[in-house]
Amino acid sequence: MTIVSPDLAEKFAEMKKRFASGSRSEDLFTNKAEVRLIKDQNSEAKTRGFTVVQDEPESVWGTGKGPTPTDYFVTSVGFCENVIFARNASLAGLSVDALETVVTGTWDRRGLFEIDGASPRFRSITIETKVSTKDPVEKVVEVARQTHRRCPVHATLARATEMVFKLVVNGHSVPL
Repeated sequence: MTIVSPDLAEKFAEMKKRFASGSRSEDLFTNKAEVRLIKDQNSEAKTRGFTVVQDEPESVWGTGKGPTPTDYFVTSVGFCENVIFARNASLAGLSVDALETVVTGTWDRRGLFEIDGASPRFRSITIETKVSTKDPVEKVVEVARQTHRRCPVHATLARATEMVFKLVVNGHSVPL
């Protein structure tokens, strides 16, 4: 049983058609978050009516009330991968029985204090997408490639750091 509704294809095909029609009124979209510090390292953000809590772990003198900003950062990469993959899968008629994305990022915490010239930027981000399907592997590879080109988070980060993409289909690593 596919976890990507077949009726999404029609909706995204219509959206694509609208964007390609030449009307530019809805091409650009702005995301906004209003973030306020609650106390010490604990913050609260409001975005599109949702409230999100952020904090640092107790090991660095936070209160552990929520994920860290870097946790949200890598999580957003995974969320975007799944959303864009699902959209592309629906347009390609790819049946998806399971989809899981694991995102890992490495950065030097010494950069928080500019020790030894260290930068706090992520040195690399690895995105491993695991797909279960009855469809041909080649179809999954094409959808994954489209996803990596079309995801706004990936497109932005690819200009800033090394992005490593891995694909696992039905439990087997597949080259991209």
